[in-house]
Amino acid sequence: MELNDFTKKEQEEIKAGLSTATITDREAADKILALVPEGWIKKIPFFVRKHATTKTIERIAKQFPQLYEAARQKGELPEKEREELRTIITDIFKEKMNKHKIK
Repeated sequence: MELNDFTKKEQEEIKAGLSTATITDREAADKILALVPEGWIKKIPFFVRKHATTKTIERIAKQFPQLYEAARQKGELPEKEREELRTIITDIFKEKMNKHKIK
């Protein structure tokens, strides 16, 4: 995927620098991102990857605070929460990838 694959507005935003979320708990973010199906993150163009991942974690923290808190706990994620988070993050990435025609 190249820069000209994006709309003019998106190209302008990319050139200006995309916003990223401030992740307060990197370990929790890593646990959640590990649930994304293998290879999906690498399909996201490198120049928007940080924006996509940090904003997704921020979205999960806001919309599903109890699951984000479970990810913040030390150790492995409990099975129930892991499966819920896997479903949520997979759906979010599917939505974003379809929106931007990333296959």
